[in-house]
Amino acid sequence: MKMLASEAAAGIGGRLVGPDVEFDGASFDTRSLAPGQLFVPIVAERNGHEFIGAAYDAGAALHLTSEPDDFLRSHTAIEVADTARALMQLAEVARRRSAATVVGVTGSVGKTSTKDLIAAACSTQRRTTANERSFNNEQGLPITILNAPDDAELLVLEMGMRGFGQITELCEVARPDIGVVTAVGHSHTELVGGIEGVARAKRELVEALPAAGTAVLNADDDRVAAMARHTGADVVTYGVGGEVRIADLVLDELARPRFVIHTPWGSAPVELAVSGEHMAGNAAAAIAVAGVAGVDLD
Repeated sequence: MKMLASEAAAGIGGRLVGPDVEFDGASFDTRSLAPGQLFVPIVAERNGHEFIGAAYDAGAALHLTSEPDDFLRSHTAIEVADTARALMQLAEVARRRSAATVVGVTGSVGKTSTKDLIAAACSTQRRTTANERSFNNEQGLPITILNAPDDAELLVLEMGMRGFGQITELCEVARPDIGVVTAVGHSHTELVGGIEGVARAKRELVEALPAAGTAVLNADDDRVAAMARHTGADVVTYGVGGEVRIADLVLDELARPRFVIHTPWGSAPVELAVSGEHMAGNAAAAIAVAGVAGVDLD
């Protein structure tokens, strides 16, 4: 998304240093930074401020900074108290400017595959952007929003969970219109006191949906299906027992699923090019999202 440095500074409460310049997207990794982007030095195991020079070598247009650096006099910068927090705030600014429908995807398993299948299904008729790999945390999600094209119609965002409140925080930035929950499993139980805690943490996505939104829930997972009671949004279920229903499922010699999908928008045969019976459920979730987004079933 293209933005002026002055607009960004005003939106995040930072101080602009140097000439006003336009940038298109952002990166916190100099290895993948594209020319014209904003560089965001994250302070973690390594202090990202050490790589500002490398960012300019890669073509950065400007940088955020939370400490004195050698580039303030020669380049454009936005001074902030905390670069990681400023990244989230800047994504909020970009989200308010975007007309895209945002799809949030979470779950103990299957969320990355489901995210990719949603993007594949919806991109047939909608200009669709999704996060790379599993960029699903407080760094990857805002970067995905900031790097979405200005004309994106659908933005698919995977959301990870490492404790209570994290998905809520991501939703405050992304403001999803559609929320998908794939499964509740035993991953990260140590962080939330057991599997019921995982369900509660994942439920934050459907709780954050607006009344005009849609929760897309796995009917074959009891803990996910129960989340329908915790949202004011519409609910569409998927799976063997869902409204978007898998029927006549078989696997070919390479374990690739073939099945018939029955939906509120019609029925159709489905053949997947990926292996694994579980992929049928992920594909059904993608078909459900595509249907909600107005993509033709064919």
